[in-house]
Amino acid sequence: MPNIELIVQLITALTYLFSAFRLACYTRGTARYRLRISLLASVFGSALCISGLEILLYRQPASLWQAVSSVLLCTLIFRSRGNVAALLRPSA
Repeated sequence: MPNIELIVQLITALTYLFSAFRLACYTRGTARYRLRISLLASVFGSALCISGLEILLYRQPASLWQAVSSVLLCTLIFRSRGNVAALLRPSA
């Protein structure tokens, strides 16, 4: 059973770190710059990075549902190509 807990912790931490990396690598291109969205993306990315490092370095427990939600969040971030404004925009 401890192996499953270790795998869940590893999956959770890696998805947090991948999500933070994708947010950090976002390129704006021709999209207009919005200060509030940019600040939100910075805080969001740093919170994800700190959460991932906290799980890896301090061996914080992670539940199965936390792993599932981090995988879903990582999927959404990669689908939006790291664009936080696209994550917040309602789809029609």
